Amino acid sequence: MLNIAIDDSNTFYRYGLEKLLEHVFSLGNDEPVIFEALSMANATKADVIVKNFVAGEAFICHPMLKFRVKPGLLIGLYEGNKSPWHTELPLCIKNILFINRNEMLSVVYDKIIEAWQEKIIDSKELKCKKCLKCRYRSLTSQQSVIARHILHGNDIIEIASSLEINVKTVSAHKRLMMKKFNLDSDCELVQFLNNLRTHNPPVHLFAS
Repeated sequence: MLNIAIDDSNTFYRYGLEKLLEHVFSLGNDEPVIFEALSMANATKADVIVKNFVAGEAFICHPMLKFRVKPGLLIGLYEGNKSPWHTELPLCIKNILFINRNEMLSVVYDKIIEAWQEKIIDSKELKCKKCLKCRYRSLTSQQSVIARHILHGNDIIEIASSLEINVKTVSAHKRLMMKKFNLDSDCELVQFLNNLRTHNPPVHLFAS
């Protein structure tokens, strides 16, 4: 039995992806392919994990993926022209395969086949990820305060007034946040922060 855990709210895309994955992993294999929603319970045992990534999410800690031990395949889905991949990926997603939602089916098929074959060849059990050695990114205490205000819908003038600091200081912190997580717009920033606020389990975004 091959277990595939998926975290994606796009019902139509998920349905199509499940059909594709079922076809890929049924080739020359009589074992049934089982699909489940990704959770803490199945994240450590899944053979394949598929997870949606919003802009900036490839820079942060992913607690749900930290304790993976199976040498399976990790697939990250993203939209837009900017790939989430970068040279300092957190250890928990170090060997991820990123797939653009707009890529042609044949391209996605070939990428998954190639990545899966590599995992079969290198089938060593994964080591527990050491967070202290990981280069995931977080916010400073001041940035976290400003981030919470942004999530409440406040603009930089309102934030400056509430915190009794200069507007330019708020603006500078906001720019640093966007640069740290490679975000190109206010929309991406809000989406990124909101995604983490509703994340289960919590993501270590705010540094202590």
